[in-house]
Amino acid sequence: MSESVLCDGMPIEYVSDAATLNALCLEWASEEFLAVDTEFERTSTFYARIGLLQIADSKCCYLVDPLSIDDWSGFKQLLSSPSVTLVMHSCSEDLSLLQTFLGCLPVSLFDTQLAAAFLGIGFSISYQALIEQLLGITVAKDETRSDWIKRPLTEKQIHYAAADVRYLLQVREILSNQIEQKGMTNWLRAESAQQLVNAQRLEQESQWESYYTGVSNAWRLDTQGLQALQQLCVWREHKARQRNKPRSWIVKDNDLLNLCAAVSRPIKDDDFTIGDVSNAEDVDARFLSRNAPELYQLLSDSSSRIEVDPALLNRPLSAPLRKKLKLSKQVANTKAEDLGMSVELLGRKKFLVELLRSYERDGELQWSGDFAGWRRELLEDELTAIITKGD
Repeated sequence: MSESVLCDGMPIEYVSDAATLNALCLEWASEEFLAVDTEFERTSTFYARIGLLQIADSKCCYLVDPLSIDDWSGFKQLLSSPSVTLVMHSCSEDLSLLQTFLGCLPVSLFDTQLAAAFLGIGFSISYQALIEQLLGITVAKDETRSDWIKRPLTEKQIHYAAADVRYLLQVREILSNQIEQKGMTNWLRAESAQQLVNAQRLEQESQWESYYTGVSNAWRLDTQGLQALQQLCVWREHKARQRNKPRSWIVKDNDLLNLCAAVSRPIKDDDFTIGDVSNAEDVDARFLSRNAPELYQLLSDSSSRIEVDPALLNRPLSAPLRKKLKLSKQVANTKAEDLGMSVELLGRKKFLVELLRSYERDGELQWSGDFAGWRRELLEDELTAIITKGD
C-alpha cells in the first residue's frame, strides 16, 4: 500500500514484515504517546484471533498485519517502555488480546473511554460518539463485524481500521487537559494501572480457583456442592483453554449447578459412584456421556478440594443490607455529580455490594482492588458511617 492512501489527510502505511515493524518500533520508542487498536475474531473460540493491529503516531496510521509477521520482539520491547504511553479506547478486550497473543501488556496506558467517564462525558461512551462530540467528526462504524482474517483487506476495512486510531491522540490531548484542570490526573493514572492489573490477573491460574463465586445461584448449594462447583469451574477453564472453545461450549453454568446439586449428598455420605454423575438430572446428556468418567475421578479426589467460602457468593442481600446499599449509592451518586464524573465510575453497584459483604463477613470494611485508592479517598468517611451504623 502506498502512502497516497489517506485517512482524513493522514497517510496509511501497511506493515506486513518483521523488519519494517522492528524499524518502526525503534522510531516509536521516542514517541511519548502512540494510538493503538486491534481488530479480531472471536465467535467460536476461547481466545480471540487477532486480525489487525493499528498504530498511529503524529504523522501516519500504520496497519500491522499479524498474519504475516512472526517476530514481535521490537513491539514487545516497546510495550515494556515506561516512556511510551499507549492510547486506546475501551481497552479491556485489546489488553486481553495483547496478553494472550504477545504474552505481555503495556507499562503505561491512557484509555480515552475511561478519561471521558472521569469528565462525566459518559461511562461507556463509544469511540464514534466521543470523536463526534469532541472533534465534530463522524467516524463510520459499518465494518465492525467484517472478516478481519480474510486477505486482502477491502478499501472500506482499511479506512475503517485507520480511523479507529486516527483521532485518538487528538482526543487524548483534549481529555488530558480537562482532567488536569479538574485535578483528576492522579486518579486516572491509578485507575489505568488497575486496568493493567485486572488484565494480567485473567491469565493467572490462581484466579481460576475463585471462578465458582461468579456462578449465579451458587449460594443455593451446600458445602459439598460448592466444593464440587469450585473443582468443576477450574476443570472447565482448563478444558476451554486447551480446546480453544468458549466456556459455555464446554458446559453451561446451569448444568454445572445441577450436577453439583446431584452429587452433593452422595459425596457427603461417602457413597459417591460414577452413576451419580452419569445419571444426574437436568444436565446435558451429551456432556455427561463424554465426560462422566473424568468428572467422577475429579470429584472423588478429596485432595483436590479446597476450602470454599460461602460468604463470597453473590447471594441476595438481606433487607438491612439493601437499605444500606441504597443509601451508599445515594452518597456515591451525589459525590460523582458534585465532581462532574460519571456516577457509574465512582460507585458501581458491584463495588458497593462487595464493600457491604466484606463488612458482613469480616466485621470491617475491605477497601481493596478497584475500590481502593481514590474511591476510598472520596467515599470512606460517609460510607463507613452508613455501613457500620447500628453495629
